[in-house]
Amino acid sequence: MNAYYESLLDRIREEMQLSRWKAAMQLIQGELDLPYVPQDAMDQLEELKQECRGAMSTPRIPGVQDLEKWIQGTPVQQEMAVSMLAGMNLRQFGPQIQQLLDSDLLDEFKGELIESLMEQRVDEPFHMQKNGLDIEFVPAAIIPVQEDSGLTGALELFDHWFSSQDPGMTAFCNRLLRQEVLNARPFDFAETDPLLLAKSVVRLVYEAMGQPEGYDALVTANGLSETGDLLLNIEKRGANTI
Repeated sequence: MNAYYESLLDRIREEMQLSRWKAAMQLIQGELDLPYVPQDAMDQLEELKQECRGAMSTPRIPGVQDLEKWIQGTPVQQEMAVSMLAGMNLRQFGPQIQQLLDSDLLDEFKGELIESLMEQRVDEPFHMQKNGLDIEFVPAAIIPVQEDSGLTGALELFDHWFSSQDPGMTAFCNRLLRQEVLNARPFDFAETDPLLLAKSVVRLVYEAMGQPEGYDALVTANGLSETGDLLLNIEKRGANTI
């Protein structure tokens, strides 16, 4: 199974461990509604869907002691800590957040944590190691998605290319772009050519679907044969990215 679905299934299981059945069901159903889901991933999604439906336990609200334990725990527990922190006042948990940024947590989940900091306009500096660099950043200073010209331009291109004939493809591209954003944080895409970004995301989607001819047709139809390509952050993790 490729890394995209492994990451998604791990996230669903985290929600279930927190007894957040509704959130888990939304993730499951959102994926099952897409036009293409590999059979091995679909089988597991259906199993998790049935488990969510049968859950009868009363939700338990984790506390600060759980948070401290999870931060020092397994990668899955650290991901649970990120999910828990998203609903808290992050200005009260600076040391815990820095611990997670210093950990071996996947970039995607560090990106989720950074975006939670951005949403709360936290202006305290944090630091992290990324791509061999020691980066210091202030979350409140990072350009949000809705103001990032590289991202909004790519989203508009997905709509232009697919929305009228294949809205499912638009949803798939939007989802993969979202994953790319999380893996890139704390960097933004304001200086990235949206055409290069959109074309690269579409290429990766068609590769995941095993439909290279679809990508070739898009390139030809839109005169993109001379347009370059980007190595996406999510591709750097290995060949099976999504």
